Amino acid sequence: MSEGLLDIFMHIPKTGGTTLNELFKKQYKLNEIFDHDSFQLKMMKMDELTDMEKRNIKAITGHYFYGIHQEFSRPFNYFTMLREPVDRVISSYYFLKDYPGYEMVKNMTLEEFVVKGPEAPNLQTLMVCGSQEKPDIEKAKENLKTFTVVGVTELFNETLFCLKKAYSWGDIHYTRKNITKNRLAKEEVPSPLKNLIRKYNALDMELYDYAKKLLYEKLQSLTAEEQRQLAKFKLEQSALN
Repeated sequence: MSEGLLDIFMHIPKTGGTTLNELFKKQYKLNEIFDHDSFQLKMMKMDELTDMEKRNIKAITGHYFYGIHQEFSRPFNYFTMLREPVDRVISSYYFLKDYPGYEMVKNMTLEEFVVKGPEAPNLQTLMVCGSQEKPDIEKAKENLKTFTVVGVTELFNETLFCLKKAYSWGDIHYTRKNITKNRLAKEEVPSPLKNLIRKYNALDMELYDYAKKLLYEKLQSLTAEEQRQLAKFKLEQSALN
């Protein structure tokens, strides 16, 4: 009996992934998904899973780098969401300032965080290329080419629609989760500081543009009926949020 394809959501921090993750989890039973180092509502590392539990798992979601599929000896597919790097770094800074385990960020200025903060320089490229140490933009692009869907936060509804089509998901209407409050908007950050973020995230800027290109290609391939359905979904969502 085939164990089937393993669906993997590579959740990059502060890309709108918490909202997406809630929708993703609804598609599976509790014993079918390994979610952010937890299984069936209990904290657990992946290497603690039994062989039987691994066989039953159909999906993985979490802040995992590309390569997590190597824990399972079966076919797999990935999807992910990227975010405009300047906005992602600003959001990450204000979120981590009050997050347990990141006390070092509390006393950092945004400028200090950009240069040496955790989850700041080129994090998206690091995660997608699968390296814990050195971001490889070409490897990251090669990996993205193999993903079932590559979304971007700024086109969240369009991304969701492509995911629904690719994975035959049910209802994808949502309310936003884990929004960083009490933060400066991108427009409020001084231009020299935004330029510094771009400098330290040059690879992420390139990868983000590539991700948008991949998503636009999917959107352009939609049929006229699918485009109508997408427009209807976006109208419904604007009324909800």
